[in-house]
Parts: sequence; structure tokens; C-alpha cells
Amino acid sequence: MALQGTIESFGISEIFQLISHQGKSGTLEIETGNGTARLRFLDGKLVEAWPDRRNRTEYIGVLLVRAGLITEGQLQHALDKQRQGLHRLGDILVRMGAVRLNDFRRMLTLQHKETFYRVLQLKRGKFRFLSELVEVEEGVSVLLEMEGLLMEGFRQVDEWPRLREKIPSERRVFGRDAAVEAPADLEPDVARVLELVDGTAPVRTVVDRARLGEFRGCECLVDLYDRGLITPVRTTLRAPAEPRVRKPRPWVDAAVAAVLAGLAASVVAWMVATGSWTGLGLGRAVGDARQDAARVSARSRSWVETGPARWPNP
Repeated sequence: MALQGTIESFGISEIFQLISHQGKSGTLEIETGNGTARLRFLDGKLVEAWPDRRNRTEYIGVLLVRAGLITEGQLQHALDKQRQGLHRLGDILVRMGAVRLNDFRRMLTLQHKETFYRVLQLKRGKFRFLSELVEVEEGVSVLLEMEGLLMEGFRQVDEWPRLREKIPSERRVFGRDAAVEAPADLEPDVARVLELVDGTAPVRTVVDRARLGEFRGCECLVDLYDRGLITPVRTTLRAPAEPRVRKPRPWVDAAVAAVLAGLAASVVAWMVATGSWTGLGLGRAVGDARQDAARVSARSRSWVETGPARWPNP
């Protein structure tokens, strides 16, 4: 029997605590006017947290592009491959050599945390928890303790107003005085954010490239601002452009493939009828092509170990 109700009558933090204390395994769906978020738990620990499927800006592939780990071309190529089979996007990107497994795992974990923190701030909506078997992906899934997530989530709720006073817009651009040397006692996260401040990148871009999460990235910017190491220089008129991902058009792709196949068949039939096949030595060429294809297939089986660091080219 599923546990369900409204967030107005049963606070979202109480739902999380109940799942944690009772060591529940299953899927929690949170439905609001903006869509449905899905969180999966194993023995009271968070396994996954996904935003609404219609929110394309929060897809893991888009987040990887915004973080500077892959290019739009690599993402589009991986999505095309994904539509041809049943492999997960992360598997394809790693096999391509576009991203390292550790980097993908860290970004996936960060995505789950960010979704959890946003859900924790909800005041209205419906919830439904379904007890069911939850599997984890060995080497990729990271089990997150609920206590630590809740403590950090509550801290963010308390601190966000202060941060927004200093950073009222994600389009704000900060610059730094090259003559001012950064102190040696900067935390690694803060130093990382400082390196990304160049007087042209808006807050949204700096936070994405820092790969620390929205709250932590903004917290580091405010720390640098309070120290006098960075100052606001302007506010961009437009938000940073989101990666453009071509939507699948199976009927168009099928039509183009059919036309090309028909043309190829016509050319081959004409060459066979006129004897051009032998005259051009294409019989031998076809045999060579088959051998090349076999060699490529053999190489592809070890793609994980030998794949290029960046492919396709940006």
C-alpha cells in the first residue's frame, strides 16, 4: 500500500525523516504545478533524485555541457547513439572517451543532491511513496545518508536570503583586480571559483563550471565579494544560452534513409547492368571495405580503454 498525501499536511522534511528512520526502500514522487520529481531510496538512503522529465535544462547531459566536461556535439552524438539502442547516456559518453567515469559519477551525484535540496524547499504539492525493490548501479550509484542531506538542506534554506542580497541575479558578472593577490588561506572551493571569475562570465556560468552546486558556488562568490577580491562589473541582458540538443525526428530520419537507400540501389543496379562494377574494380573494393569494417568492429570492442580523450571534435 502506497503512502500518500499533501505536503501542506505532512511536511516534506518529515517524509524524508520517516523514510530514513524506518529504512524504507522505494520511490517517492513529488507532484507540483511545475511537474513531478522522483526520488529513489534504498534502506533509507537516497539513491537517485530526478527533476521533472519535461525540464530539459536539468538533464544530466545538459549539465555536463554547462559544466564544461563535454561539448554540445559530443552530447548530440551520444543521444543519437542512445536512440539506436538501450544503453544509458553515461555508458555511451564514457565509452566514447568524452568524459571520465569518475567525473560523470560526481556530476550525477551532484544532480541528485541539487534536486533533493530543491524538493526540500517545497511548501505545496502532493506526494506518493511506493515501497518497491530498488537496484543500484555498481560503480556509478552513490548512496547518500539522509541526515547529512537534511542538515545541509536546512542550512541552505537559512542562508539563501543572505546570498541573494549580494547576488540578486544569476546574470550578474563579477570581475577581479589582477593587482590584488589572493590570500593563501582560501579554501579550495573558494580558490576554484576565483579562478573562474574573469569579468565576462555571469554567475550562472561560473557556478556551472565550478561544479560545486548552486548554493556552494554562490556561497564562494559571496565570500570572495566580502573579502574584496571580486566586484560586480555589470549585469548581462540575457541569461547564458542553454545547450541546443536536436530533438529526435524518427520519421524524418527514416524518410532520408529510405531515399538514400533507393539511390544507392539504383546506382548499383546500373553498374551491374552496364558492367561498370568490374571495370571500376569495385568488387575488390567491397572486399577491402569489409575487411576494414571488421577491423573497426574489433577496435570498438575495446573502446573504453583506447577511446580518444575528446571525440567527436568540438
